[in-house]
Amino acid sequence: MRRLLRRIGNRLRPAPPQALILMYQRVAAPTLDPWGLAVHPDRFASHMEIVRKHRTPLAMSEIVRRLEDGTLPDNAVGVTFDDGYVDNVSAARPRLAAAGVPATIFLVADALGQPREFWWDEVARGILGRREALDCEVSVNGDPCRLTFPAASGSEEDAQTDKSWRAWLQPSTARQRTFLDFWRRLRDARPPARDEAMNEFREAANLPAADPGDLPMAPGDVAQLVRDGLFEIGGHTLTHPPLPVLAPEERRREIEEGRRRCEELAGREVRGFAYPHGALDDECRAAVRASGFTWACTTAAGPVQRSSDPHALPRLFVEDWDAARFEAALT
Repeated sequence: MRRLLRRIGNRLRPAPPQALILMYQRVAAPTLDPWGLAVHPDRFASHMEIVRKHRTPLAMSEIVRRLEDGTLPDNAVGVTFDDGYVDNVSAARPRLAAAGVPATIFLVADALGQPREFWWDEVARGILGRREALDCEVSVNGDPCRLTFPAASGSEEDAQTDKSWRAWLQPSTARQRTFLDFWRRLRDARPPARDEAMNEFREAANLPAADPGDLPMAPGDVAQLVRDGLFEIGGHTLTHPPLPVLAPEERRREIEEGRRRCEELAGREVRGFAYPHGALDDECRAAVRASGFTWACTTAAGPVQRSSDPHALPRLFVEDWDAARFEAALT
């Protein structure tokens, strides 16, 4: 009986903590968020308070150093941001500072200071946020892509159907199907072909100017983040393509030129990298290592362990969770 009770007790006892790297992208409340990239500022503040109280928050450079020398605490947490949204400066930075939590931001170098959104947000706004009908053809990598859907009914319920939809769910409307098909084609296109397709799309959709709060940060913001000492800067390529679709020379340019630009803005060496879309293979990993990056993050879920490859570190993608859900995810 004692043995049985001991086994039951072991099952009920909380699992010991494991070192984690948290993956954020936006700290905002955007109207459209089909990929669930945004965490509300109030919820992000509660996340950081939980991290500070129950974990050991460390800069990514410290996590990698202590992973290599075998001294990484089991309850260590690294906070990372991908892409370089301006709300990382306006909303994430003060909340990180209030909690005393360091962070690393992986920057898409070519996007910094541009007057329009990242292409995936622009496509979402032009399709899922559009109430008028659309019927046009855009060429992606030389292949025609038909973008067509009827005008919305005008009801608030109909509008919310597309705005609240998440892209990992089955599409149920013409807008959702059109968005997902176009997004996939653009993701897998080489950067020049993607840019051409986006120019065609902008003209056909006649998009108004973007909300300034949805834009990438400016180059000057990078220097400010580094000067504060709260953020470390990491590379995330020049234009955010999935690296496996690129030829070796093009892949090397994306990685190396992206790193050079980040170092120029930060005024210091950049050692960390994050794979765009989490896409990598052995050749990509070797190219990142050869470009001088000493560690890199994926989007694969899981804890950081002694056996973790420093050039393929797992992360926990954080959604817009309330405090209880976030705390459960950490444990």
